[in-house]
Amino acid sequence: MVLNIPLNLTLDFTSLDTWAKCDKATEEVTFERKSFTVRDASIDLADERADRSQASGIAALAKKDGEILSTQNLLATAGLTPEARQDTADELELLQAQRKQIVKRNRQTSGTASFLADVDAGQVESQVAVLTAVLDGIATQRATLSA
Repeated sequence: MVLNIPLNLTLDFTSLDTWAKCDKATEEVTFERKSFTVRDASIDLADERADRSQASGIAALAKKDGEILSTQNLLATAGLTPEARQDTADELELLQAQRKQIVKRNRQTSGTASFLADVDAGQVESQVAVLTAVLDGIATQRATLSA
């Protein structure tokens, strides 16, 4: 389910009754919007990194599965010495542990963490939209004032 959460914001710009107050408010809101814009870019970068990491995690898992299958086939080979059989069994155990680590890393890039990252991204996007609207309101208010 996708839920769009509307922002209802009503501001009274009449307290900005001089150009100087409008200019100061514009400066402050512009700086705040810039900080959220930087956060937005950081979130986009983190999303891209997560996508790349997930793709690389899927590839790593496929590779590890191939190594496990190969080692299992070797272990099933007749004629292995007891020492070679034990070494191969140890290697298989290690590969399976490594596979579990890969699965765990892949899980961390999805589920609740991914959802909460989407919430953060939505908050930042909304904040940028609000601040942009505020800047438009300040500009409109300033235009009504005489020099």
